[in-house]
Amino acid sequence: MAKKKKKVNSHAQQKLLIMQHKKLYLERLRKVCAQIGDGEFLFDLLPSYARDAVYENRGATLKIRVDKGAKITKRFVKIMYSHLEKEMKNKRMELMVPGIVEYVNLIDYFQLILPLEAVLTSVPRFSGREKFDAFILNMNERYEKYHKDLIYIVHCACHAYCDLSKRGLYTFTFVEQRSSNVVDRKSYTGMLYQIITLGLYPLEVRHVTIHGDRRPVVQTGEVKHNNNISGLTPTTVPLKRLLVKDPSGQTNVPVYIQQHAVDRIMQRACCIFPGSVPSLVNEAFNKKRKIIREGDKYLVECYYYDIKIGYFVGMLVDGIFVVLTFLLITHSGTPEGRKLTKLTGLQRSDITFLAIDDLKTLINSDIRYDERIAQIFIDAGCESILQMNFQLSIGNYDWLWDDAKQDAELSKLIAEYIQLGNTDEEYFENE
Repeated sequence: MAKKKKKVNSHAQQKLLIMQHKKLYLERLRKVCAQIGDGEFLFDLLPSYARDAVYENRGATLKIRVDKGAKITKRFVKIMYSHLEKEMKNKRMELMVPGIVEYVNLIDYFQLILPLEAVLTSVPRFSGREKFDAFILNMNERYEKYHKDLIYIVHCACHAYCDLSKRGLYTFTFVEQRSSNVVDRKSYTGMLYQIITLGLYPLEVRHVTIHGDRRPVVQTGEVKHNNNISGLTPTTVPLKRLLVKDPSGQTNVPVYIQQHAVDRIMQRACCIFPGSVPSLVNEAFNKKRKIIREGDKYLVECYYYDIKIGYFVGMLVDGIFVVLTFLLITHSGTPEGRKLTKLTGLQRSDITFLAIDDLKTLINSDIRYDERIAQIFIDAGCESILQMNFQLSIGNYDWLWDDAKQDAELSKLIAEYIQLGNTDEEYFENE
C-alpha cells in the first residue's frame, strides 16, 4: 500500500524561502563590502542589527505603471520589465571610493548600495564604522550618476520600442519613493521604490492625397523629458532648403511620414527597428543632411551611426513635407544607384534580382573583400555600404548572418552577371 504524502506546511515553506533569500542577499552584500574595502572584509564589521536593517530596506524591483488613458498592453509592460532588468544588469557604474577603482551594476547599486548607505548614515557608530567613511564620502555624487544612468536606460527603451503605427511615442515619468511605514525600530530608512509610469504621447495624423489616393500620414518629432514632463519637439524643414520661394526666409513646414516609408526602411535596411525611424527622420532634417530636389520629389540623405545608408523620398503636400518611402543607397532611384547602373550596365530589374538594394544581402556578401567589385561600389559613391558591412560584422548583429552562405559569393555572382570575367582589367586601367 502506497504511503500517503506528508502535507506541506506552507508557512514553514515560506519561512524557509525567506531565510534562503536573505542568505543569498547577504552573500551579495558581502561581495559588495569587499569591493568597498578593496578586498578587506568590511561585511564582518557590520553588527547583525545593521545587516538586518540593510536587508529589510533593500531596494524593491522596478514598478511599471501605465498612465491613465494610455493604450499600452500588459504584454508590452512585461517586455519593458524584461528589457530594463537586462539593461540594469549590463550597465555598470563606478563605486567612487577614493583610491579604489571598482564597479557595480545598477541593480546591485539599487538593491545593495543604497540601503547600505542609508543604514550607515542612520545607525549609531559601531566598532570599525570609520572603515566605511571613504565609501560614504561620495554618496550624493554616486546617486546622481545612478539616477542619470537609469533615466537614460528608460529613455532609450521608450525610444527603441516606439512604433509609428500606434500613432504615438512612448513617454515616462520616474519617481523614487521611500515608504513611511517603518514597522520596527531597526528599520532606519523604509523600503525603497522606483516607479516608472509609461505613457503614449499622441502624434497628429493627417490625411493627404498622394498619387490620387487619400492616405494617412503621421507627424514626426522627438519626445523630450524634463523634470518628469514630456513634450514633443516636432521635426520641421525650412522651405528654403526645399528650394521653394519663401519671401520671409523663415518658414518651416512640419514633417510627416506614411507607414509605407517605415515598412520600406525596415525591409531594405535590416538593422533598423521601428523605434529608430522617428530619430532617423529627425536626424536627417535637424543635422541638415543634403536634400536633392528632383521635380516635385526630394531625396533626403539618411545616416545610421554616421554612415550614409540611403535616402528618404518625400514631397510637399498640402503645406507639409511627407516622407513617402526609403531607398537604400544602391537603389536605382538614387544618384549612387544610377551611377552604379552606368558603371555596370545593371538595370533596375537586375539590381532587384541580385538584391543589391537590400542591405542584408550586401552585409552578408564578400563584396568588400573583392577588390574589383568593391572598387565599382566605391566609384559609384556607395563606399558607405562597405563601411556598414564592416560596422555590422563586428557588432552584435548575429541574427543577420542566418543566410550568410547564400550571399557569401555575391561578388562572383555580380561579376558573372555583368560579364566582367577577366575583362575587368580594362575597367581598372582606365581609372
